[in-house]
Amino acid sequence: MSLVFLLLFFVPVAALCWRIVVSKTRAQWIRPGAATAAMITAVGAFVVFDDLATFSFKDWRADIALLASMTGSAYLLVWAQRSRGNRRHRTVSIIAAIVGLVPVAGAVATALLFGGQAQ
Repeated sequence: MSLVFLLLFFVPVAALCWRIVVSKTRAQWIRPGAATAAMITAVGAFVVFDDLATFSFKDWRADIALLASMTGSAYLLVWAQRSRGNRRHRTVSIIAAIVGLVPVAGAVATALLFGGQAQ
């Protein structure tokens, strides 16, 4: 099951890499920002994906990793809202961001509902 979580985290990473290639923006900070967000998301996903089923807010490293794993989704949502270009690219970005937030929402729900009981 943890491999599914990892795949869900990598949907925004793939979308960010795709947007870096197909984007025609003239803003200089967009592409390096997207690459940075993709790397931070990948590192956070690798750190936290194995513990998502029993996640609790007790270890600050896991909390930071969970926050890092949603960086790509947040960047995609901001980029989609700021973008005035192709609507298809915005739609794909929003869908990828939502898919990337699914394991984060599940981990937060697990931590809030079960606390330290999920073993």
